[in-house]
Amino acid sequence: MATFLSSLFSQVFLNQSHGTTFSSSSHTDHTDLLAKFWPWTWKWTWKWTWKWTWICETRLFALLTTKSSTHVFPPHKTIPDGPFMATFVFYLVALYGLLLSPIPQTTRAKQIIAFPILVAMVLQPLFINCPTELFHMGMVVTAIAVGTRMFDLYYFQPWTGIPSRYSIVMDEEAKTKKDLDSDTRQQHLCKEEFLMWDKQRFQLEMWAPLRRFSPRKGKAIPSYLMDWKRLLLLSIGYNTMFDIAIFAMCRYSYEDLQQMDLIPYALSMVAAATFIVAHILWICVTVALIYSIATGRPVDCSEWQMLNNKLPYFAFTPTELWVNWQTLFRYLWVDLGFLPMRRFCDHHLGPRRVGRRFAQMAREALPVLAVFALSAILHAYTIYAAWREPVSGQLFYFMTQGVAVVLTKAVERSWLGITIRQTYNKGSRPVQWSLQCFGLLMMAFYHTITLPFFMEPYKKSEMWKVLQERSILWWVFG
Repeated sequence: MATFLSSLFSQVFLNQSHGTTFSSSSHTDHTDLLAKFWPWTWKWTWKWTWKWTWICETRLFALLTTKSSTHVFPPHKTIPDGPFMATFVFYLVALYGLLLSPIPQTTRAKQIIAFPILVAMVLQPLFINCPTELFHMGMVVTAIAVGTRMFDLYYFQPWTGIPSRYSIVMDEEAKTKKDLDSDTRQQHLCKEEFLMWDKQRFQLEMWAPLRRFSPRKGKAIPSYLMDWKRLLLLSIGYNTMFDIAIFAMCRYSYEDLQQMDLIPYALSMVAAATFIVAHILWICVTVALIYSIATGRPVDCSEWQMLNNKLPYFAFTPTELWVNWQTLFRYLWVDLGFLPMRRFCDHHLGPRRVGRRFAQMAREALPVLAVFALSAILHAYTIYAAWREPVSGQLFYFMTQGVAVVLTKAVERSWLGITIRQTYNKGSRPVQWSLQCFGLLMMAFYHTITLPFFMEPYKKSEMWKVLQERSILWWVFG
């Protein structure tokens, strides 16, 4: 909902419906409309939004989203689909097969062998593409996702001596913190050879991005089981939503969106939001379906991520938005970003060196910013490898989100946040609704000034048109 509102307000304030700069008459019409419906907020909120969009549209936004005439990498070289896909299959088989292979027997030897394979997999989408753009886009995401995971497994974990929570094998009967004592588990994992895998470890890795491996704390979490039949129905349902959204969006080009009136643009943004949400949920449910069919067991929703999490349609703060957003890379970013930065703060930014207040601020802010920096790198790689779009907009967007999360947490701990929380908990239903509406409006305002930096390369590349052959409705009615 916040994404939809932000896109809708972006159409008003950034004047994307006509692709031109605000004139004085159009600005007056919009501000009069806002004054009529939101008289208690527009005088300061939308005034600053308007000021920001003048700067954003004419200076900062153009600076960060305009393509440069020179590129770091040369244009893509196109090869047939078959060899392009075959090379990625080779990379995956080689990297995972090396983990299962008993030869070589040392971690250092496996690291040396894996390095050129890992580098080639990450660099291939930057230099080479294939005629089918959908395959290239899929391999771009695969390259950065698998490459990051392999870097974690082959180099980062052996260097720190601390395996990630992915490698914790959950016993079927171990359901409490007592059963999985942290000290005992750590002693067991420290003796483990990082790169000497068995079949059980490999099977665990295949389902890892969608599984929860942290031990259950306190009383047992109520289980909700889904068998393969229910998962199949959910998969079909999300796939249908995904198909309808593609069919609706692929009728429009980037220029069409720029020239749309407000209401058609709002409907197109509903389709775009449905496209993103349904696609993520379809992937999660389908992987759980494959797991259920492969093992013959129902899926416990308390042990699988996002089966009951429908993503933050209504988020009242940036923290709530990102905590509940898709979690496919959460553990990986924690291992590569949050925990290393936390250890750095503990060792080098302690109270004795920088003071108690600054040490506490650094320990709370820097790990969060490290996670968003990794996410920014992933998205920047994706848009540059796929379309040669500038990466500065992605970096700016995600670092802004990280700063917003840090500030939100600080406000939540302050007297203002405590007062708002107490007012909400003790207030009547109208009071709670008023606070919720205020939160949605503030999130819409925040997304209005940040989301265009993220969306611009995807809109310019018309990503939805790449998937039009994926739409069954397009085959039938297109």
